[in-house]
Amino acid sequence: MKKIFILSLLCVCFTAVLAFAQNELVASIDAPEDDLEINYIAGKSDRNLGVIFNHSSHEYIDCFTCHHKNEVADEPESCSNCHTDVNPDAQGKLSYFRAMHVKGAEQTSCLSCHLEEFEGDKDLTGCATSSCHPTGLY
Repeated sequence: MKKIFILSLLCVCFTAVLAFAQNELVASIDAPEDDLEINYIAGKSDRNLGVIFNHSSHEYIDCFTCHHKNEVADEPESCSNCHTDVNPDAQGKLSYFRAMHVKGAEQTSCLSCHLEEFEGDKDLTGCATSSCHPTGLY
């Protein structure tokens, strides 16, 4: 019985150390300045689908909730590193638009999180008339 207790205690301590190390890594990452324009498809589409993003209003969210982890540098990767299909109507797994807007996916998207957090608030869940796309979609 004593061995099980000690083993359980060691597991809890190990988990706490890993969680602390992850928080330290995230805290050490310098996020880009606020008013970051995310418009990877600029010049590759007739539509302006740019979004103004503020990291400071998302600082309570772990970076890896939204970003994939770069295994070499152990840092968050830009979505555009993998999601390279910039056709706004593309539906495949590598669609940049779909990565931001997919609902109910195993990976969190901007829209899925906003729908969960701000249900009913059209300013944070709408399209062309939202604070996400302040200049519209065209």
